[in-house]
Amino acid sequence: MYQDRSEEYLETILYLTERQGMAKTSEIAEELGVSPPSVTEMIQKLSEGGYVEYVPYYGVRLTEHGRKEASRIRRRHRLLETFLVNFLGIGKDDAHEEACKLEHTVSDDVEYRFCSLMDHPKKCPDGNLIARASCCVEEDVSP
Repeated sequence: MYQDRSEEYLETILYLTERQGMAKTSEIAEELGVSPPSVTEMIQKLSEGGYVEYVPYYGVRLTEHGRKEASRIRRRHRLLETFLVNFLGIGKDDAHEEACKLEHTVSDDVEYRFCSLMDHPKKCPDGNLIARASCCVEEDVSP
């Protein structure tokens, strides 16, 4: 519940900061379909947890800890989209929505198994890169 929502914020902040360096609260609110005061409240919680740094009047950026967590979530999302489209035949738009729901509940073991089952895909159905995980890198190395 709280974790799911905070992960959505981290993923959104990662997306916005990769495009423009800082994420403004109004942009986060628009992306997530929530009110700016809700964003401010969550940013305070994420800041207390060491995930983000808030710069008044400029916006928010991820800490190293926050970037790692957001990247982990995005990787799971893209793996799930790939599985849903390529293995279950679900359309891209529906797969995106389903992946948003599932990404918060998948364990590290299940993520690894999805990745292995799909032969370590490099891109999701949208053409976005799927980050490599350390568990997958070792498997790809030839003796």
